[in-house]
Amino acid sequence: MRTRLLYYGFRLAEPGLFIAKYEQFASAPTDTGMRIDLNANFRSRKEILQATNFIFSQIMGKDVGDVNYDDNAALHVGATYDEITVPVELAIIEQDNEDADDTLTKQDQEAHYIVQRIQQLMREETMVFDTKTNTKRPLTYRDIVIITRSMTWSNELVEAFKQANIPLYAETPGGYFESLEVMVMMNTLKCIDNPYQDIALASVLRAPFIGLTENELAHIRLANKKTSYYDALQAFISQEQSGIAPQTARKLTTFFVNFEKWRQLSRRGSLADLIWQVYNDTNYYDMVGAMANGKQRQANLRALHERALAYEKTSFRGLFRFLRFVDRMRLRGDDLSSARAIGAQEDVVRLMTIHSSKGLEFPVVFVAALGKGFNQKDLQNAYLFDQHYGLAVKAVDPEERIMFEALPYVALSEKKRLEIRSEEMRILYVAMTRAKERLILVGSVKKYEQAMAKWCEAQHVKTPLLPTYLRASAKTYLDWIVPAVARHHQFTLGEAGDRVDPSIWQMTSVTITAREQIESEAQEKAFDQQAYDAYTEVLHERFGYRYAYERATRKRTKTSVTEQKRLRTLAEQEETFTPIYTNTQSAKAERPKFMQAKTLSAGELGTAVHTIMQHVPQQGVHSEEEALTLISSLYQRELLTATEKDAVEPQWITAFFATPLGKTFMEAKRILREQPFTWRVVDSDGDAQILQGIVDVIVEEADGSYSIIDYKTDNVSNDVEAEMKKRHAQQLTIYRQALEAILGITISHVYVYAVRTQQAIRI
Repeated sequence: MRTRLLYYGFRLAEPGLFIAKYEQFASAPTDTGMRIDLNANFRSRKEILQATNFIFSQIMGKDVGDVNYDDNAALHVGATYDEITVPVELAIIEQDNEDADDTLTKQDQEAHYIVQRIQQLMREETMVFDTKTNTKRPLTYRDIVIITRSMTWSNELVEAFKQANIPLYAETPGGYFESLEVMVMMNTLKCIDNPYQDIALASVLRAPFIGLTENELAHIRLANKKTSYYDALQAFISQEQSGIAPQTARKLTTFFVNFEKWRQLSRRGSLADLIWQVYNDTNYYDMVGAMANGKQRQANLRALHERALAYEKTSFRGLFRFLRFVDRMRLRGDDLSSARAIGAQEDVVRLMTIHSSKGLEFPVVFVAALGKGFNQKDLQNAYLFDQHYGLAVKAVDPEERIMFEALPYVALSEKKRLEIRSEEMRILYVAMTRAKERLILVGSVKKYEQAMAKWCEAQHVKTPLLPTYLRASAKTYLDWIVPAVARHHQFTLGEAGDRVDPSIWQMTSVTITAREQIESEAQEKAFDQQAYDAYTEVLHERFGYRYAYERATRKRTKTSVTEQKRLRTLAEQEETFTPIYTNTQSAKAERPKFMQAKTLSAGELGTAVHTIMQHVPQQGVHSEEEALTLISSLYQRELLTATEKDAVEPQWITAFFATPLGKTFMEAKRILREQPFTWRVVDSDGDAQILQGIVDVIVEEADGSYSIIDYKTDNVSNDVEAEMKKRHAQQLTIYRQALEAILGITISHVYVYAVRTQQAIRI
């Protein structure tokens, strides 16, 4: 018997049959037959095979995975490649990092990372090795494939590739009626059928073939406020169209002439003829061709015409019935797949499921959505069925009118859960063995630090296999991959493991910080070579111009000291990822009341302490009773919330006045608290910037010297003084320079007071 390692339960296949045969036959000839392990891989580089073996030798066993991944099951190198080293890449996207763009979903973040990585590969002129000719050639889009467990994220990936102008071939399940060009044409058809639909009419008036602005739409409404928008539009036209641009007025007049023609055609002609007539009269088909991803948009409009033809071949006729048909379909949640603008055999990146990729091979493979949870919907049914153990159902208490899991149901549910893990493990094996030269694993995770700590729990386990509980409780592919990779001696996302292995990994944690505007697709023009050469020099001269003060355009004219501190801290850190988008400012809004009622963030706790120290009397508070009285009075005056009142420890306040710095505060000649300042700074380029900040306390002592005190509530336990200086020296240096420049004084001392540890630290 010849067998490969794994078979999985796709299309009702039964892996247990193959596994039973695998165990029945021996590797040496016997009376029962002989097993031949086809473990030589003639597809992939050794780095991919070594990485796959390293992962599955730790996660696949008889208990979870149904097969012991031993030397007979491991992959052995059979293909011949050049001697360069190509590591397997693992990119974990920190979905909720504080610097992450919270407007992006995890699907968007993974899509943008994949786009950026593909652009980088193409920009670096990556070479791939042709094993048939033993020569190298440049990487093309057709060499790249993105595989996922399912196509639920396909729309996000397709949209990201559209914006980046990277051709992508995907069998998308829907999204047709959500595309802009189809929405505009459907609204046009709705207006032709019934112009008294205000939303559809406004959409058509905003479309490129008319192009009214919001202000012009408002002018039209003012023509008649009490009637429908269509009547207001007619009244507006009769009033000589005052308030809109002359060119737009001409477009509006032309549209109305065509509109009446379309309405007549809808009553006596075919639906397909009507749609094509609208394309011709508005030139909308040509317009969308000039937009980004124009080929796809034109294909969608052609598909609308073709689907109208197909609809009229049925027993139904007419525009009204067609619109009703589409509305009912969308109410059911149905959609149509986008039209194919490119074919699978063209130079395009492919997007497919892992099931679809079985038996295929590609030079570069992205395995995406590794952080997406396994599908366990079958375990939520009221009954479970197993071919060996039969049926198990949830128990029902008719008197209490409740349903609960009976013991047989729980037992069978656990068996099914293990079967799902084994099935997903086999599918992961298929995904990792599709690549010939580059394997890039991409997944996103929330609470990165917490997840990484959990993944590294078994980092130093001595057994070859990871603990059974860890493998059996995995919810995503990352729950297998990262714990296994964490044991590698070259693990870089945390403490290195103690397993020395020949596999080579490139690991990164990625934060998608902001959106970058990707250039729109250029209009396709048919130039002959001579004309192209003639225009090239002119284009280089005009578009190659660099603004002499380009750096100044990236500087803010006004900023805060805190923002300056944050930017300089980031600049000192080693960046592992170049963000797709830049120059996007993130805003931190105040927490809603329902979130404030739970717990305080570090920033909110710091605000509460600053509020108390702003209102504490200069003579100080010297007992917890006095501190509690002060805090309660601030709460009654609504300067503190109930949560803030309870979060601040009274001894934090009293401890300050027991220190020498506190005595200086009490004996001061004058105290200035929460002093704002605005300071004009000129940098090395000669550009001026307005810098704003607030100083906690300025102390004027009896001898006329000045000091600055800054309260900090940082939770630091080790080497507090060094850590505080490292964090806040830059900020307080700016405070000192600003006050000396503005007030014309000399700051003698600058202190950071660590509230939690009651330490006065001189900067």
